[in-house]
Amino acid sequence: MDVHTLEKAKQQWQTAADMMPQLICLLNADGRLIHINRAIERWRLGQVDGVKGKALHDVLHPDCSDPQCYFKSLWPDAIARLGRGERTECEAYDPVLKRHLSVLVQPLVLPPPHFREADDLHAVVMMGDISDIKQAEAGYQNLFQELECMVCLERERRKFSEGMQARLLAILEKTTDYVAMADAAGDMLYLNPAGRALLGLGPHDDISHLKLCEHGDQEVNDRIWGEAIPYAIRSGLWAGESRLRNRAGREIHASQVIIAHRGVDGLVENFSTILRDTTEQVRTAQALHESRDELRRLSGLLVTIQEDERRRIALDLHDGLGQSLSLIKLSIENAARQLAAGAAGEANESLQQLIPQVKQALAEARRVSTELRPSILDDLGILPTLSWFFREFETACGHVAVEKALNVAEHEVPAPLQITLYRILQEAFNNIVKHARADRVRVSLDRIGEVLHLLIEDNGCGFDPDSVRYVEGEARGLGLLSMKERASFSGGAYRIASAPGQGTRIEVSWPCG
Repeated sequence: MDVHTLEKAKQQWQTAADMMPQLICLLNADGRLIHINRAIERWRLGQVDGVKGKALHDVLHPDCSDPQCYFKSLWPDAIARLGRGERTECEAYDPVLKRHLSVLVQPLVLPPPHFREADDLHAVVMMGDISDIKQAEAGYQNLFQELECMVCLERERRKFSEGMQARLLAILEKTTDYVAMADAAGDMLYLNPAGRALLGLGPHDDISHLKLCEHGDQEVNDRIWGEAIPYAIRSGLWAGESRLRNRAGREIHASQVIIAHRGVDGLVENFSTILRDTTEQVRTAQALHESRDELRRLSGLLVTIQEDERRRIALDLHDGLGQSLSLIKLSIENAARQLAAGAAGEANESLQQLIPQVKQALAEARRVSTELRPSILDDLGILPTLSWFFREFETACGHVAVEKALNVAEHEVPAPLQITLYRILQEAFNNIVKHARADRVRVSLDRIGEVLHLLIEDNGCGFDPDSVRYVEGEARGLGLLSMKERASFSGGAYRIASAPGQGTRIEVSWPCG
Protein backbone atom coordinates (compact mmCIF):
# COMPACT_ATOMS: atom_id res chain seq x y z
CA MET A 1 0.00 0.00 0.00
CA ASP A 2 1.55 3.32 -1.05
CA VAL A 3 1.84 6.48 1.01
CA HIS A 4 -0.91 8.22 -0.90
CA THR A 5 -3.39 5.53 -0.06
CA LEU A 6 -2.38 5.58 3.62
CA GLU A 7 -2.72 9.33 3.78
CA LYS A 8 -6.15 9.15 2.18
CA ALA A 9 -7.29 6.52 4.68
CA LYS A 10 -5.90 8.63 7.52
CA GLN A 11 -7.85 11.67 6.36
CA GLN A 12 -11.03 9.60 6.05
CA TRP A 13 -10.68 8.29 9.63
CA GLN A 14 -9.82 11.79 10.81
CA THR A 15 -12.93 13.20 9.15
CA ALA A 16 -15.09 10.45 10.61
CA ALA A 17 -13.65 11.06 14.09
CA ASP A 18 -14.24 14.81 13.79
CA MET A 19 -17.90 14.15 12.94
CA MET A 20 -18.43 12.08 16.06
CA PRO A 21 -20.42 13.85 18.86
CA GLN A 22 -18.16 12.35 21.50
CA LEU A 23 -14.90 13.94 22.54
CA ILE A 24 -12.23 11.49 21.30
CA CYS A 25 -8.75 11.89 22.73
CA LEU A 26 -5.55 10.01 21.85
CA LEU A 27 -3.08 9.89 24.75
CA ASN A 28 0.55 8.86 25.05
CA ALA A 29 2.01 6.91 27.92
CA ASP A 30 2.40 10.11 29.98
CA GLY A 31 -1.29 10.89 29.62
CA ARG A 32 -0.66 13.80 27.29
CA LEU A 33 -2.83 14.54 24.31
CA ILE A 34 -1.48 13.36 21.00
CA HIS A 35 -4.61 14.25 19.11
CA ILE A 36 -8.23 15.26 19.79
CA ASN A 37 -11.20 15.47 17.45
CA ARG A 38 -13.15 18.64 16.63
CA ALA A 39 -15.77 17.96 19.30
CA ILE A 40 -13.45 20.06 21.48
CA GLU A 41 -14.34 23.08 19.40
CA ARG A 42 -18.06 22.26 19.54
CA TRP A 43 -17.74 21.98 23.31
CA ARG A 44 -15.91 25.33 23.25
CA LEU A 45 -12.89 24.00 25.10
CA GLY A 46 -10.26 25.24 22.61
CA GLN A 47 -8.82 24.45 19.20
CA VAL A 48 -7.61 21.08 17.99
CA ASP A 49 -4.11 22.36 17.30
CA GLY A 50 -3.87 24.24 20.59
CA VAL A 51 -4.26 21.36 23.04
CA LYS A 52 -1.63 18.92 21.79
CA GLY A 53 0.73 17.87 24.57
CA LYS A 54 -1.58 19.05 27.34
CA ALA A 55 -3.04 16.92 30.10
CA LEU A 56 -6.70 16.08 29.55
CA HIS A 57 -7.68 17.58 32.92
CA ASP A 58 -6.13 20.93 31.96
CA VAL A 59 -8.12 20.96 28.74
CA LEU A 60 -11.42 20.10 30.40
CA HIS A 61 -10.91 22.16 33.56
CA PRO A 62 -8.50 25.03 32.85
CA ASP A 63 -7.35 26.81 36.01
CA CYS A 64 -9.04 24.11 38.21
CA SER A 65 -7.83 24.27 41.83
CA ASP A 66 -10.60 22.16 43.41
CA PRO A 67 -9.00 19.35 45.45
CA GLN A 68 -12.32 17.46 45.30
CA CYS A 69 -12.50 17.56 41.49
CA TYR A 70 -13.94 14.26 40.33
CA PHE A 71 -11.56 14.10 37.34
CA LYS A 72 -8.48 14.40 39.56
CA SER A 73 -9.61 11.32 41.52
CA LEU A 74 -10.78 9.49 38.40
CA TRP A 75 -7.66 9.85 36.34
CA PRO A 76 -5.02 8.17 38.61
CA ASP A 77 -7.27 5.13 38.93
CA ALA A 78 -7.75 5.00 35.14
CA ILE A 79 -3.94 5.27 34.61
CA ALA A 80 -3.40 2.41 37.07
CA ARG A 81 -5.91 0.26 35.22
CA LEU A 82 -4.26 1.11 31.89
CA GLY A 83 -1.05 -0.28 33.28
CA ARG A 84 -2.83 -3.56 33.83
CA GLY A 85 -4.38 -3.45 30.35
CA GLU A 86 -7.84 -2.76 31.78
CA ARG A 87 -10.41 -0.29 30.54
CA THR A 88 -12.24 2.25 32.67
CA GLU A 89 -15.88 3.25 32.25
CA CYS A 90 -17.86 5.68 34.36
CA GLU A 91 -20.49 8.40 34.33
CA ALA A 92 -20.26 11.69 36.18
CA TYR A 93 -21.69 15.15 36.29
CA ASP A 94 -19.11 17.73 35.37
CA PRO A 95 -19.81 20.93 37.35
CA VAL A 96 -17.45 22.98 35.17
CA LEU A 97 -18.87 21.86 31.83
CA LYS A 98 -22.36 21.66 33.40
CA ARG A 99 -23.22 18.42 31.67
CA HIS A 100 -23.36 14.73 32.39
CA LEU A 101 -20.46 12.82 30.83
CA SER A 102 -19.80 9.19 30.04
CA VAL A 103 -16.08 8.45 30.20
CA LEU A 104 -14.32 5.49 28.51
CA VAL A 105 -10.55 5.02 28.88
CA GLN A 106 -9.45 2.22 26.55
CA PRO A 107 -5.85 0.86 26.60
CA LEU A 108 -4.17 -0.05 23.34
CA VAL A 109 -1.76 -2.87 22.54
CA LEU A 110 1.73 -1.41 22.92
CA PRO A 111 4.39 -2.05 20.24
CA PRO A 112 7.60 -3.88 21.18
CA PRO A 113 10.05 -1.73 23.22
CA HIS A 114 12.55 -1.33 20.40
CA PHE A 115 9.79 0.18 18.20
CA ARG A 116 8.43 2.60 20.80
CA GLU A 117 8.71 6.35 20.55
CA ALA A 118 7.96 9.06 23.11
CA ASP A 119 4.66 10.07 21.58
CA ASP A 120 3.38 6.64 20.69
CA LEU A 121 -0.40 6.17 21.15
CA HIS A 122 -1.03 4.59 24.53
CA ALA A 123 -4.75 4.99 25.20
CA VAL A 124 -7.98 6.35 23.77
CA VAL A 125 -10.38 8.42 25.87
CA MET A 126 -13.95 8.88 24.67
CA MET A 127 -16.18 11.34 26.52
CA GLY A 128 -19.84 11.62 25.54
CA ASP A 129 -22.38 14.22 26.56
CA ILE A 130 -25.25 12.21 28.09
CA SER A 131 -27.06 15.19 29.64
CA ASP A 132 -30.12 14.61 27.47
CA ILE A 133 -30.13 10.95 28.42
CA LYS A 134 -29.75 11.81 32.09
CA GLN A 135 -32.48 14.41 31.79
CA ALA A 136 -34.68 11.85 30.11
CA GLU A 137 -33.78 9.35 32.82
CA ALA A 138 -34.63 11.93 35.47
CA GLY A 139 -37.91 12.57 33.66
CA TYR A 140 -38.56 8.87 33.48
CA GLN A 141 -37.64 8.55 37.14
CA ASN A 142 -40.01 11.37 38.08
CA LEU A 143 -42.67 9.82 35.90
CA PHE A 144 -42.00 6.45 37.48
CA GLN A 145 -42.26 7.99 40.94
CA GLU A 146 -45.48 9.72 39.95
CA LEU A 147 -46.79 6.43 38.60
CA GLU A 148 -45.70 4.69 41.79
CA CYS A 149 -47.50 7.36 43.78
CA MET A 150 -50.59 6.97 41.61
CA VAL A 151 -50.40 3.20 42.01
CA CYS A 152 -50.12 3.61 45.78
CA LEU A 153 -53.05 6.03 45.81
CA GLU A 154 -55.07 3.70 43.60
CA ARG A 155 -54.13 0.76 45.81
CA GLU A 156 -55.20 2.71 48.91
CA ARG A 157 -58.37 3.88 47.18
CA ARG A 158 -59.17 0.33 46.10
CA LYS A 159 -58.41 -0.95 49.60
CA PHE A 160 -60.69 1.74 51.07
CA SER A 161 -63.35 0.97 48.45
CA GLU A 162 -63.16 -2.76 49.17
CA GLY A 163 -63.35 -2.06 52.90
CA MET A 164 -66.32 0.24 52.36
CA GLN A 165 -68.00 -2.37 50.16
CA ALA A 166 -67.40 -4.99 52.85
CA ARG A 167 -68.91 -2.71 55.50
CA LEU A 168 -71.88 -1.85 53.27
CA LEU A 169 -72.40 -5.54 52.54
CA ALA A 170 -72.26 -6.26 56.27
CA ILE A 171 -74.88 -3.56 56.83
CA LEU A 172 -77.08 -5.06 54.10
CA GLU A 173 -76.62 -8.51 55.61
CA LYS A 174 -77.52 -7.32 59.12
CA THR A 175 -80.33 -4.85 58.35
CA THR A 176 -83.85 -5.92 59.27
CA ASP A 177 -85.28 -4.40 56.08
CA TYR A 178 -85.81 -6.36 52.87
CA VAL A 179 -83.05 -5.34 50.37
CA ALA A 180 -82.87 -6.78 46.85
CA MET A 181 -80.98 -6.04 43.61
CA ALA A 182 -81.87 -7.04 40.07
CA ASP A 183 -80.61 -6.49 36.53
CA ALA A 184 -82.30 -4.25 33.95
CA ALA A 185 -84.73 -7.05 33.06
CA GLY A 186 -85.77 -7.45 36.71
CA ASP A 187 -84.05 -10.81 37.29
CA MET A 188 -82.98 -11.07 40.93
CA LEU A 189 -79.24 -10.80 41.61
CA TYR A 190 -79.12 -10.37 45.40
CA LEU A 191 -81.49 -10.75 48.34
CA ASN A 192 -80.33 -10.08 51.88
CA PRO A 193 -81.09 -12.45 54.79
CA ALA A 194 -83.94 -10.27 56.07
CA GLY A 195 -85.56 -10.40 52.62
CA ARG A 196 -85.15 -14.17 52.46
CA ALA A 197 -86.70 -14.53 55.91
CA LEU A 198 -89.60 -12.26 54.94
CA LEU A 199 -90.35 -14.37 51.86
CA GLY A 200 -89.78 -17.65 53.72
CA LEU A 201 -86.62 -18.56 51.75
CA GLY A 202 -83.61 -20.36 53.19
CA PRO A 203 -80.09 -18.85 53.17
CA HIS A 204 -79.01 -21.10 50.27
CA ASP A 205 -82.21 -21.13 48.19
CA ASP A 206 -81.69 -20.17 44.54
CA ILE A 207 -83.13 -16.74 43.69
CA SER A 208 -82.06 -16.52 40.04
CA HIS A 209 -85.56 -17.53 38.89
CA LEU A 210 -87.22 -14.78 40.91
CA LYS A 211 -88.30 -11.43 39.52
CA LEU A 212 -87.94 -8.18 41.39
CA CYS A 213 -91.18 -7.05 43.06
CA GLU A 214 -93.19 -10.06 41.87
CA HIS A 215 -94.06 -11.64 45.21
CA GLY A 216 -97.57 -10.26 45.61
CA ASP A 217 -101.00 -10.64 44.07
CA GLN A 218 -101.35 -10.02 40.35
CA GLU A 219 -102.99 -6.66 40.98
CA VAL A 220 -100.00 -5.50 43.04
CA ASN A 221 -97.46 -6.86 40.53
CA ASP A 222 -99.22 -5.08 37.67
CA ARG A 223 -99.16 -1.81 39.60
CA ILE A 224 -95.47 -2.15 40.44
CA TRP A 225 -94.39 -2.95 36.86
CA GLY A 226 -96.96 -0.68 35.23
CA GLU A 227 -96.52 2.40 37.43
CA ALA A 228 -93.76 2.20 40.04
CA ILE A 229 -90.84 0.92 37.95
CA PRO A 230 -91.55 3.22 34.94
CA TYR A 231 -91.68 6.14 37.40
CA ALA A 232 -88.35 5.02 38.94
CA ILE A 233 -86.82 4.87 35.43
CA ARG A 234 -88.02 8.40 34.67
CA SER A 235 -87.23 9.98 38.04
CA GLY A 236 -84.56 7.70 39.51
CA LEU A 237 -86.64 6.69 42.54
CA TRP A 238 -90.16 5.60 43.44
CA ALA A 239 -91.51 5.34 46.99
CA GLY A 240 -94.90 4.09 48.11
CA GLU A 241 -96.93 1.38 49.81
CA SER A 242 -96.95 -2.20 48.57
CA ARG A 243 -97.98 -5.74 49.52
CA LEU A 244 -96.38 -9.13 49.01
CA ARG A 245 -96.92 -12.73 50.03
CA ASN A 246 -94.42 -15.16 51.49
CA ARG A 247 -94.18 -18.86 50.70
CA ALA A 248 -96.89 -19.65 53.24
CA GLY A 249 -99.27 -17.22 51.50
CA ARG A 250 -99.31 -14.69 54.36
CA GLU A 251 -99.93 -11.16 53.12
CA ILE A 252 -97.31 -8.63 54.20
CA HIS A 253 -97.87 -4.89 54.04
CA ALA A 254 -94.73 -2.87 53.29
CA SER A 255 -93.42 0.59 52.56
CA GLN A 256 -91.20 0.25 49.48
CA VAL A 257 -88.51 2.23 47.66
CA ILE A 258 -87.39 1.30 44.11
CA ILE A 259 -84.18 2.84 42.71
CA ALA A 260 -83.12 2.75 39.04
CA HIS A 261 -79.30 2.74 38.58
CA ARG A 262 -77.88 4.10 35.31
CA GLY A 263 -74.50 3.48 33.71
CA VAL A 264 -72.14 6.06 32.15
CA ASP A 265 -74.14 5.76 28.91
CA GLY A 266 -77.28 6.87 30.73
CA LEU A 267 -79.08 3.56 30.29
CA VAL A 268 -80.63 1.68 33.24
CA GLU A 269 -78.27 -1.12 34.25
CA ASN A 270 -80.03 -2.50 37.31
CA PHE A 271 -82.62 -1.90 40.02
CA SER A 272 -82.56 -2.09 43.78
CA THR A 273 -85.45 -2.06 46.22
CA ILE A 274 -85.87 -1.67 49.96
CA LEU A 275 -89.00 -2.83 51.78
CA ARG A 276 -89.95 -2.35 55.40
CA ASP A 277 -92.58 -4.65 56.91
CA THR A 278 -95.44 -2.40 58.07
CA THR A 279 -97.96 -5.18 58.70
CA GLU A 280 -98.12 -4.48 62.42
CA GLN A 281 -98.44 -0.73 61.83
CA VAL A 282 -101.26 -1.35 59.34
CA ARG A 283 -102.99 -3.66 61.80
CA THR A 284 -102.53 -1.12 64.57
CA ALA A 285 -103.90 1.66 62.37
CA GLN A 286 -106.84 -0.55 61.39
CA ALA A 287 -107.45 -1.47 65.03
CA LEU A 288 -107.27 2.22 65.94
CA HIS A 289 -109.77 3.03 63.22
CA GLU A 290 -112.05 0.24 64.44
CA SER A 291 -111.60 1.47 68.02
CA ARG A 292 -112.63 4.95 66.97
CA ASP A 293 -115.70 3.53 65.26
CA GLU A 294 -116.40 1.43 68.35
CA LEU A 295 -115.94 4.49 70.57
CA ARG A 296 -118.42 6.45 68.47
CA ARG A 297 -120.84 3.53 68.62
CA LEU A 298 -120.37 3.18 72.37
CA SER A 299 -120.85 6.89 72.85
CA GLY A 300 -124.22 6.54 71.12
CA LEU A 301 -124.90 3.41 73.14
CA LEU A 302 -124.08 5.26 76.36
CA VAL A 303 -126.64 7.89 75.49
CA THR A 304 -129.17 5.11 74.79
CA ILE A 305 -128.41 3.39 78.10
CA GLN A 306 -128.67 6.67 79.98
CA GLU A 307 -132.02 7.44 78.34
CA ASP A 308 -133.28 3.90 79.06
CA GLU A 309 -132.15 4.25 82.68
CA ARG A 310 -133.83 7.62 82.99
CA ARG A 311 -137.00 6.17 81.44
CA ARG A 312 -136.95 3.23 83.86
CA ILE A 313 -136.38 5.53 86.84
CA ALA A 314 -139.15 7.82 85.61
CA LEU A 315 -141.51 4.83 85.31
CA ASP A 316 -140.51 3.59 88.77
CA LEU A 317 -141.12 7.02 90.24
CA HIS A 318 -144.39 7.47 88.37
CA ASP A 319 -145.85 3.99 88.85
CA GLY A 320 -144.53 3.37 92.34
CA LEU A 321 -143.59 6.38 94.40
CA GLY A 322 -145.76 8.74 92.38
CA GLN A 323 -148.94 6.70 92.89
CA SER A 324 -148.18 6.23 96.59
CA LEU A 325 -147.73 9.98 97.05
CA SER A 326 -150.93 10.64 95.10
CA LEU A 327 -152.90 8.33 97.44
CA ILE A 328 -151.29 10.00 100.48
CA LYS A 329 -152.27 13.42 99.10
CA LEU A 330 -155.88 12.31 98.58
CA SER A 331 -156.04 10.81 102.08
CA ILE A 332 -154.68 14.01 103.66
CA GLU A 333 -157.20 16.13 101.72
CA ASN A 334 -160.01 13.80 102.87
CA ALA A 335 -158.86 14.05 106.51
CA ALA A 336 -158.73 17.85 106.21
CA ARG A 337 -162.34 17.94 104.97
CA GLN A 338 -163.43 15.69 107.81
CA LEU A 339 -161.74 17.96 110.36
CA ALA A 340 -163.41 20.99 108.80
CA ALA A 341 -166.78 19.18 109.10
CA GLY A 342 -166.10 18.49 112.81
CA ALA A 343 -165.65 14.74 112.33
CA ALA A 344 -162.37 14.48 114.27
CA GLY A 345 -162.71 10.76 114.88
CA GLU A 346 -163.13 9.94 111.24
CA ALA A 347 -160.21 12.28 110.34
CA ASN A 348 -158.02 10.49 112.89
CA GLU A 349 -158.98 7.11 111.40
CA SER A 350 -158.07 8.35 107.87
CA LEU A 351 -154.68 9.60 109.07
CA GLN A 352 -153.99 6.26 110.78
CA GLN A 353 -154.63 4.51 107.47
CA LEU A 354 -151.94 6.76 105.85
CA ILE A 355 -149.10 5.23 107.90
CA PRO A 356 -148.75 1.98 105.78
CA GLN A 357 -148.92 4.06 102.58
CA VAL A 358 -146.14 6.36 103.82
CA LYS A 359 -144.05 3.32 104.78
CA GLN A 360 -144.61 1.86 101.31
CA ALA A 361 -143.55 5.17 99.70
CA LEU A 362 -140.39 5.25 101.81
CA ALA A 363 -139.57 1.65 100.85
CA GLU A 364 -140.07 2.50 97.17
CA ALA A 365 -137.78 5.54 97.50
CA ARG A 366 -135.11 3.36 99.14
CA ARG A 367 -135.44 0.75 96.38
CA VAL A 368 -134.97 3.34 93.61
CA SER A 369 -132.05 4.93 95.49
CA THR A 370 -130.43 1.53 96.03
CA GLU A 371 -130.70 0.64 92.36
CA LEU A 372 -129.08 3.93 91.44
CA ARG A 373 -126.23 3.39 93.89
CA PRO A 374 -126.47 1.30 97.06
CA SER A 375 -125.53 3.47 100.01
CA ILE A 376 -124.14 0.41 101.78
CA LEU A 377 -121.31 0.40 99.27
CA ASP A 378 -120.13 3.82 100.43
CA ASP A 379 -120.91 3.16 104.09
CA LEU A 380 -119.55 -0.39 104.62
CA GLY A 381 -117.64 -1.40 101.47
CA ILE A 382 -117.84 -3.98 98.68
CA LEU A 383 -117.89 -7.20 100.70
CA PRO A 384 -120.91 -6.25 102.91
CA THR A 385 -122.60 -4.90 99.76
CA LEU A 386 -122.15 -8.23 97.93
CA SER A 387 -123.39 -10.19 100.98
CA TRP A 388 -126.45 -7.94 101.13
CA PHE A 389 -127.00 -8.35 97.38
CA PHE A 390 -126.87 -12.16 97.58
CA ARG A 391 -129.36 -12.20 100.48
CA GLU A 392 -131.74 -9.95 98.60
CA PHE A 393 -131.41 -12.13 95.50
CA GLU A 394 -132.07 -15.37 97.38
CA THR A 395 -135.09 -13.76 99.06
CA ALA A 396 -136.52 -12.63 95.72
CA CYS A 397 -135.52 -15.80 93.81
CA GLY A 398 -135.74 -18.60 96.32
CA HIS A 399 -135.47 -21.30 93.62
CA VAL A 400 -131.86 -20.27 92.78
CA ALA A 401 -129.07 -21.27 95.17
CA VAL A 402 -126.03 -18.97 95.35
CA GLU A 403 -122.61 -20.41 96.18
CA LYS A 404 -120.29 -17.63 97.35
CA ALA A 405 -116.47 -17.67 97.67
CA LEU A 406 -115.27 -14.14 98.44
CA ASN A 407 -111.59 -14.85 99.09
CA VAL A 408 -110.39 -11.24 99.34
CA ALA A 409 -110.04 -8.62 102.04
CA GLU A 410 -111.82 -5.29 101.74
CA HIS A 411 -108.60 -3.35 101.09
CA GLU A 412 -107.63 -5.72 98.25
CA VAL A 413 -110.45 -4.40 96.05
CA PRO A 414 -109.51 -0.90 94.75
CA ALA A 415 -112.22 1.69 95.44
CA PRO A 416 -112.63 2.68 91.73
CA LEU A 417 -113.41 -0.96 90.83
CA GLN A 418 -116.04 -1.54 93.50
CA ILE A 419 -119.02 0.00 91.71
CA THR A 420 -117.92 -1.59 88.39
CA LEU A 421 -117.69 -5.03 90.01
CA TYR A 422 -121.11 -4.55 91.63
CA ARG A 423 -122.76 -3.46 88.35
CA ILE A 424 -121.29 -6.42 86.42
CA LEU A 425 -122.52 -8.81 89.11
CA GLN A 426 -125.93 -7.10 89.12
CA GLU A 427 -126.24 -7.35 85.32
CA ALA A 428 -125.12 -11.00 85.28
CA PHE A 429 -127.71 -12.00 87.92
CA ASN A 430 -130.35 -10.04 86.05
CA ASN A 431 -129.58 -12.09 82.89
CA ILE A 432 -129.69 -15.33 84.93
CA VAL A 433 -133.17 -14.50 86.20
CA LYS A 434 -134.43 -13.46 82.76
CA HIS A 435 -132.85 -16.04 80.46
CA ALA A 436 -130.80 -18.81 82.11
CA ARG A 437 -133.49 -20.85 83.91
CA ALA A 438 -130.72 -21.91 86.35
CA ASP A 439 -131.13 -23.27 89.87
CA ARG A 440 -127.54 -22.75 90.98
CA VAL A 441 -125.07 -19.88 90.64
CA ARG A 442 -121.45 -19.91 91.82
CA VAL A 443 -119.61 -16.63 92.46
CA SER A 444 -115.93 -16.33 93.40
CA LEU A 445 -113.79 -13.26 93.94
CA ASP A 446 -110.04 -13.83 94.35
CA ARG A 447 -106.86 -11.81 94.25
CA ILE A 448 -103.91 -13.70 92.78
CA GLY A 449 -100.74 -11.67 92.90
CA GLU A 450 -101.58 -8.27 91.43
CA VAL A 451 -104.70 -9.44 89.57
CA LEU A 452 -108.30 -9.38 90.85
CA HIS A 453 -110.48 -12.21 89.44
CA LEU A 454 -114.30 -12.35 89.34
CA LEU A 455 -116.05 -15.58 88.25
CA ILE A 456 -119.82 -15.97 87.75
CA GLU A 457 -120.94 -19.43 86.68
CA ASP A 458 -124.47 -20.88 86.35
CA ASN A 459 -125.94 -24.25 85.37
CA GLY A 460 -128.64 -22.78 83.16
CA CYS A 461 -129.67 -23.48 79.59
CA GLY A 462 -126.74 -21.60 78.07
CA PHE A 463 -126.59 -19.96 74.62
CA ASP A 464 -124.30 -19.21 71.67
CA PRO A 465 -122.49 -15.89 72.46
CA ASP A 466 -121.75 -15.31 68.77
CA SER A 467 -125.46 -15.33 67.98
CA VAL A 468 -126.18 -12.50 70.40
CA ARG A 469 -125.34 -9.14 68.91
CA TYR A 470 -126.55 -5.76 70.08
CA VAL A 471 -128.56 -3.94 67.45
CA GLU A 472 -129.18 -0.23 67.95
CA GLY A 473 -132.74 0.40 69.07
CA GLU A 474 -133.17 -3.11 70.47
CA ALA A 475 -132.60 -4.43 74.01
CA ARG A 476 -131.19 -7.76 72.79
CA GLY A 477 -127.53 -8.20 73.79
CA LEU A 478 -127.43 -4.92 75.70
CA GLY A 479 -126.68 -6.57 79.07
CA LEU A 480 -123.71 -8.57 77.73
CA LEU A 481 -122.35 -5.50 75.96
CA SER A 482 -122.79 -3.43 79.10
CA MET A 483 -120.71 -5.90 81.16
CA LYS A 484 -118.00 -6.05 78.51
CA GLU A 485 -117.73 -2.29 78.22
CA ARG A 486 -117.71 -1.75 81.98
CA ALA A 487 -114.83 -4.22 82.27
CA SER A 488 -112.95 -2.60 79.34
CA PHE A 489 -113.42 0.99 80.56
CA SER A 490 -112.10 0.04 83.99
CA GLY A 491 -108.96 -1.60 82.51
CA GLY A 492 -110.14 -5.19 82.88
CA ALA A 493 -110.36 -8.21 80.60
CA TYR A 494 -113.80 -9.76 79.97
CA ARG A 495 -114.40 -13.34 78.81
CA ILE A 496 -117.64 -15.25 78.38
CA ALA A 497 -117.99 -18.95 77.63
CA SER A 498 -121.36 -20.60 76.98
CA ALA A 499 -123.06 -23.16 74.81
CA PRO A 500 -126.66 -24.39 74.54
CA GLY A 501 -127.39 -26.79 77.44
CA GLN A 502 -124.01 -26.20 79.14
CA GLY A 503 -124.58 -23.11 81.29
CA THR A 504 -122.67 -19.85 81.17
CA ARG A 505 -119.29 -18.81 82.58
CA ILE A 506 -118.28 -15.13 82.88
CA GLU A 507 -114.75 -14.19 83.92
CA VAL A 508 -113.45 -10.67 84.51
CA SER A 509 -109.92 -9.84 85.68
CA TRP A 510 -108.35 -6.49 86.57
CA PRO A 511 -104.65 -5.73 87.10
CA CYS A 512 -104.29 -3.98 90.47
CA GLY A 513 -100.53 -3.44 90.66
